[in-house]
Amino acid sequence: MIIVYFSIYCFLGYWLESCYISLFQRKWVSSGLLKGPFIPLYGFGACLLMICLPYIQALHPFFNFFLSGILLTLLELLASYYIEKFFHTRCWDYSHHFLHFQGRICLIYFLIWCVMGSLFIYVIHPLMISLHLVNDATCLISLIYLSLIIKAYGDRLLHNRHNGIKIH
Repeated sequence: MIIVYFSIYCFLGYWLESCYISLFQRKWVSSGLLKGPFIPLYGFGACLLMICLPYIQALHPFFNFFLSGILLTLLELLASYYIEKFFHTRCWDYSHHFLHFQGRICLIYFLIWCVMGSLFIYVIHPLMISLHLVNDATCLISLIYLSLIIKAYGDRLLHNRHNGIKIH
């Protein structure tokens, strides 16, 4: 089931980020390191929150807000190191933002992650659960989707990317 959610949240994350960046660029920008509607960072973030969900939900919503932001910001930090090491590029640079750390994370995006994490916990994931995606056909379709993504982008993952995306 985690593969189904990973696939869905990678896809939704792509659209969310592409729309967000396109607003600032004033033209359509297909976001992400890969070509196509798939940003694994959002899938991993959703899976991380799903794994921590039983522990997070036991806390007061105030703490949920900040804890989800901390988890997602740490994931963003680790992802930036991973992408730079293996793809030899920086996909985002927050060095011009207030209170940044090495241009990899910053206060404003931490707050955005807090909001997104809370929306995920209280709105997005409960909605996904209510859709009753648990069945063999959905899992099979998700596996096929993931295998197509890996096949389509396998060469992309094996080659270096030398130019990152400028975010406003």
